[in-house]
Amino acid sequence: MAKDGKQKLDHAVDDLEREVPGKARRFIEWARSDQARWVRIPLALLLIAVGIFLPYLPVLGVEDIVIGLLLLSYDIPFLRKPMAALLEWLVRLWRRVHH
Repeated sequence: MAKDGKQKLDHAVDDLEREVPGKARRFIEWARSDQARWVRIPLALLLIAVGIFLPYLPVLGVEDIVIGLLLLSYDIPFLRKPMAALLEWLVRLWRRVHH
């Protein structure tokens, strides 16, 4: 079951990578790697905290909670399926609006 969630998440993030420009794509590739785990977890927790405590800022806000949860989903198996579903929905929405 955990394997299924990881595959769904990987597929959803692959779709996202195809939609973003070069620098963002390279960051996503790096963030998915095993070497990034020790940066990924604290960064995810920081983003979630910023999203909760500073949701009104123009650059930092509620969307940081989603990004933080997405980063955590690589290390917490029960987050994988819901985050994959959310990411698939967001990519479909993006493609419908911009293509």
